[in-house]
Order: sequence, then C-alpha cells, then structure tokens
Amino acid sequence: MTNIKQNNKMDTLKYIKEAHNHQKGKVCSKCNKHQPLSEFYKDKTRPTGLSYDCKSCYKEYYANKCPFKKWFDGKKGRAKRDGIEYSIKPEDIPGVKIREVITISKYPNQYRKTYKSWEGEEYPKVCSKWGIELNWNMTGISQYNSPSLDRKNPTKGYIPGNVRLVCQSYNMAKGNCPPDEWDVIEKKIGRSILFGKNK
Repeated sequence: MTNIKQNNKMDTLKYIKEAHNHQKGKVCSKCNKHQPLSEFYKDKTRPTGLSYDCKSCYKEYYANKCPFKKWFDGKKGRAKRDGIEYSIKPEDIPGVKIREVITISKYPNQYRKTYKSWEGEEYPKVCSKWGIELNWNMTGISQYNSPSLDRKNPTKGYIPGNVRLVCQSYNMAKGNCPPDEWDVIEKKIGRSILFGKNK
C-alpha cells in the first residue's frame, strides 16, 4: 500500500510539473501549436514581450518574404539612429510599385485575426546611376551591388523627391567624396564602368 501511495504521489508531482511547464508556453498564431516560451523571439512591442509567431514559423515567413520589403523595412530604423529625417513610403522610390497582402491567422474562428501588409510588385533591378545589376539576395552582408537608398541632396533627409535606388558601391563612393568634387568624379567612374578604365 505504501508503494502505491508513493507511486501515486510521484505521478501527481510529475503531472503538476508538466502542467506548470505547459503554462510557460504559448500558442503560435501561425501554426496554432503550443510551443515553449523559448521558441518565441523577444518583442517589446507585444503585451507578453514575445512575438506572436514561433521561431520556426517566423523563419519560414522571412525566407519567403519579398526581398524589397525585407530591404525597405530596415531603412527607417537606421535613419532614426543616424538622426536623419525619414518620411518616405515605398512608392516614393522611383520604379517601385506595391500591392496589398492580407494574411489570416490560424486561430479558431472566434480568435481569428486579419493582418494587412504589402509586398513589392515592381522594384528596380539595376542601379539607377551606374546600371549595375542589383543583388536582392538578402544575406545580411553588404556587397558592391547590394541595393542602397541614396539621398540626391545629402543635406536633406529621406523625403519624397530626394531618394533613388542605387548600388552600394555608388553610395559608398559618393559618401567618401567631397560634395563639391562628386559631379566630376561620378562622371569619370561612370565612363570607366561603361567603356573601360582608359576612357
């Protein structure tokens, strides 16, 4: 009898522990599966301090996310850190067209939510200044042909009418050159790209 009581007590403690651990998790809004809290990214903007989607669902979403949207979404935060005015929308960049995307969560009907977003329908594939083909493969490592947002007038912010999409090499060259010398140097670099170094 004593052994039975001890076994029942152990089973009860085990059940309580499992229930307690279960409470430390939450349901993913995408896959609708209960996941441990460790499977969610931290997000200070959410009431729970964690993302709505589990890490697996987020990685799948990000892998299939529009390359232009991936690129554009990071621009505002960087401008804010640098203290530069930023008031553009994606359509303010020449050559860009977007379309609305509606996503419905997989929660049961009474909890189901609809999310509105956008993705790039058309966006430049070559540098608007040097004609270099842009690499939209977002690897997190900037390359010479990575897309870059240029301010036509560096004294102004990222505002409508003052932005264009160029390659990283163009923006770096412009940023490292005195403003009063850039027009001459830009033409020389452009000619070398088009016709060779000796032109």
